[in-house]
Amino acid sequence: MVKLGFIGFGGAGYGLARGLREGGAIDIFFFDPMLHDESAGPLLNKRADETGARPCSGIAELIEGAEIIISCVTGSAALAVAEEAALHLGPQHLFADVNTASPRTMELVYETLRGSGSAFADVALMGAVPAFLHRVPCLASGNGAQRLKTSMEPLGMDITWVGQAPGQASAIKMLRSVFMKGFLALLIETLGATHRYGVDGIVLDSLARTMAQNDFLETVRLQLAKGVISAERMSHEMEAVVQTLVEMGLPATMSAATRDTLHWCSGLELAKYFNHETDGSLEEILDALTVEARK
Repeated sequence: MVKLGFIGFGGAGYGLARGLREGGAIDIFFFDPMLHDESAGPLLNKRADETGARPCSGIAELIEGAEIIISCVTGSAALAVAEEAALHLGPQHLFADVNTASPRTMELVYETLRGSGSAFADVALMGAVPAFLHRVPCLASGNGAQRLKTSMEPLGMDITWVGQAPGQASAIKMLRSVFMKGFLALLIETLGATHRYGVDGIVLDSLARTMAQNDFLETVRLQLAKGVISAERMSHEMEAVVQTLVEMGLPATMSAATRDTLHWCSGLELAKYFNHETDGSLEEILDALTVEARK
């Protein structure tokens, strides 16, 4: 029987515990400093009753009863929790951190736990726990990631091993967000302006046709190939876009950032590097971009 301890029993911890309780034989412990809080306590006690989770008086007691410890606090508290846990962990334990935090934070958590001899898994939750419960897609890295996968997949968890180094799983989640959250912000800025002119459908149809011409990876390659060659011209065009939005009294944050990024890219002189044209692979373009950026 798996003995699982949650540090923090908020939405993520509770959702995972609820799903796991339904999925198989498991002992669940939890510690949450808000358990005796006047406002949060009743909810946490209700969650404990629903999942059969046993409350602990502190992290030391939780670790004494559990073999796999899952830190479900916040990114800002992840390191402090690891520091306290390290005082009680041993080689028999696996410490999994599922907090949304930077790769560097995960590296520091690992360094903090290293002396205890416990295994460590950096776990990125790639979906909403309330929707998926314990079946939320997870990416895991670190020296304990394979052990976590082996222990928890029989109980229904969906864990993909992505590497041995702590921070790799969190890096995937963080860097994916650069695009996904940035894309959302671009949509807000673009469609706010199109709606003002009543041209939403025309602009969206035009974008849809452009995006449908190639599969996603080829679209990425083509955009980068065009961008590294024409970054200077594009930056000037984006200056006009920024001016347009400002004159409309609308936010131009993303457009201004695009202008600045293209201006930075033009300074790398990749047009000269590629002799003003390229049909190179995505890897070739990215290699040139990163090498020139480091100079």
